[in-house]
Amino acid sequence: MSAEIRTARATFTATTRDLSEGGAGLNCDRLVVEGEEVTLGLFLVLDDVETVTPPLWVKGHVAWVRPSQDQRCAAGVRFEVITDEQRKWLRQVLTEIGPGEPSVPVSV
Repeated sequence: MSAEIRTARATFTATTRDLSEGGAGLNCDRLVVEGEEVTLGLFLVLDDVETVTPPLWVKGHVAWVRPSQDQRCAAGVRFEVITDEQRKWLRQVLTEIGPGEPSVPVSV
């Protein structure tokens, strides 16, 4: 999935590594700071095309950060408050994108 990260410092894009109802693992081109508050927008993309499914916007905190091998940043975002409607969106999207590779929960 495609993601947009909004911090107090900047807005930039990322891709999800894994996703669950508790949070998301991300690959970012910019460094985020552990503990930083973020607003995360998740966009469903199938076959390199963004779908008509409205994005999910959720607030969270960066739980961990580490450099990745490709000069990018890997990070885990823990969702702070997630409504029943947002959980429903996540379940629907996770079903739609199928099992693929097993999802690894975000460590917090």
